[in-house]
Amino acid sequence: MSTDYKASKKKLPKKEVRLLKRKSIIVFGVAAIVAITGILGGIYFLKEAEKKQESTLLIGLDWFVDSFDTLCDPLPNLINKIIWDQIAEGLFTYNGSNENAPIIPNLAKDMGTWSPDGLNFTCLLREGIFFHDGAPFNATAVKWNFDRIYRFIDTMPWKDIKYWSYLFQSNGNPIINKTIVINNYTIRFVLNEPYAPLRSLLGCWPSYILSPHSTPENNFIDKFTGKLIGTGPFILESYWMHPTYELCGNITISANKDYWGGKPLVEKVDFLYFNETEAMEKMLSGELSYTWWSWRWSDNVSILNIYRNASGINVVPKTFAAGFYLSMNNDLIPLEMRKAISYAFNYSDYIKLATDDLGVRWKSPLSKGMLYSNWDLNVAVYDIQVARQTLIDASWPGTTNLTATDDISHGNEWEKLVDDGTPLETYNYSIINGRSIHIFSSSLVTKYLKQIGVKIELINLTAEDYDNKMNSGELEFFFSGWGPSFNDPIEMLNPLYSINPAFNICNFSDTQVQGWLEQGLIETNDTIREQVYYNIQKRLVEELYPVVWIYCPVRYHILASNLKGTPIEGDTFKVTLKDAYFI
Repeated sequence: MSTDYKASKKKLPKKEVRLLKRKSIIVFGVAAIVAITGILGGIYFLKEAEKKQESTLLIGLDWFVDSFDTLCDPLPNLINKIIWDQIAEGLFTYNGSNENAPIIPNLAKDMGTWSPDGLNFTCLLREGIFFHDGAPFNATAVKWNFDRIYRFIDTMPWKDIKYWSYLFQSNGNPIINKTIVINNYTIRFVLNEPYAPLRSLLGCWPSYILSPHSTPENNFIDKFTGKLIGTGPFILESYWMHPTYELCGNITISANKDYWGGKPLVEKVDFLYFNETEAMEKMLSGELSYTWWSWRWSDNVSILNIYRNASGINVVPKTFAAGFYLSMNNDLIPLEMRKAISYAFNYSDYIKLATDDLGVRWKSPLSKGMLYSNWDLNVAVYDIQVARQTLIDASWPGTTNLTATDDISHGNEWEKLVDDGTPLETYNYSIINGRSIHIFSSSLVTKYLKQIGVKIELINLTAEDYDNKMNSGELEFFFSGWGPSFNDPIEMLNPLYSINPAFNICNFSDTQVQGWLEQGLIETNDTIREQVYYNIQKRLVEELYPVVWIYCPVRYHILASNLKGTPIEGDTFKVTLKDAYFI
């Protein structure tokens, strides 16, 4: 039994990552930061006698749920995914006890097998598993879900699916040609082209397997009358939906006592909406056991310090698998200038001013904790003398009588070029009218580049013009960011640095990197793949300087000290509360 999937006629989405303040939303993989989510993995093993059986885990959330359908994510936001992760699951998942969160079998019985040509991937499925509504989990249910995915790509409003639909396509064509039911517990994915990251895609939230019996086949789950039904460790029990804003506040999930992976250690989890101050007060009083804090949507760092100094509370920082960067138009800005700019950028100054020193310097095109990421490369650091010498060595016009000193005092010979109206180069820095983070970043870049004789002119654009020019590769300088939807290098590298990309907004092109990107897309040998991605990172970081990698955000997990079983090793791709318990 199989169904061919048609190529989508929809345009691929924009994936600019925007820094938002309070009550911000995190976009997964495509648009703005994206994406960005948390993994709560790792299991603590203690003697049963040391575990205190509390009936309910109370968690404070700082935003609302707006969808109970994994294929409908209109905002989208992190809280949606936290809820989905408890109720539904995919064929594969991520090992949260490992910092790099490698892919492991979940509803799949093993890691599956590839055909010699890389076009057929066959999975054996676990037997004896049931959805929360009593329907059996089997190959027919898996096929039903992937038929639904590709049908929605072809038929649903773009605004409702744009944040995930690109994941299932390559150059506008379906990655999966069809799914075939071999028998009750064997499913085969037939691909249009080899696609090595398929397991990671099958572990991503849009690939979660929902009950065909309770899930609408051709529509989204209704927020008011429907219910998310999966095979996960918790069952959606109740929720309150705001009648005006159509956003869900308080949510209760209960333990799935028949969960195939073992009954959760808490009977219930209550997710309660509180603003930042309310959540702090309730954590300090012991009314809550778990919440989050992030400088990205909080200007109040004092709250973090209160948590840090409070007794009975553990603060666990984890770096997002996403980052912010200064994009440079590689068609218009030569390599020597890109290298000089990378060394003229004062990273510590920027991170201090932008994040109160709560951000982490980004040291690779791959985010920290991602599969194959390497943060031990010779990444550019702030060194104004190296920056200046780079331009002198390149015989850049206007540098003949200049010296490569580290003098940045007011009136030095390099910044005097800009002040006197004779800069070495003048570049446009584009911002969206009134967007504070754009204005902030442009002012610092202007200051930094003046020290290598480069003048920055500010260009104010409407959001629509900005997006159009960015996606067409017209901008020279701008602030952006990127984050992955699933744990594979393809999610961070191919969109930004491929010759034929959906999102190559810096106009990067390199034949050697392109060859490696294409090899990594089809290579299924892990050892070879790791070397390929090491080569890509090294060439980008140490030789080509396509962008200035600035910083990655940090998210702080605030936990009652008696709550265990929720350590947070790689905190991007999946949130699991099944192993949480109290001592």
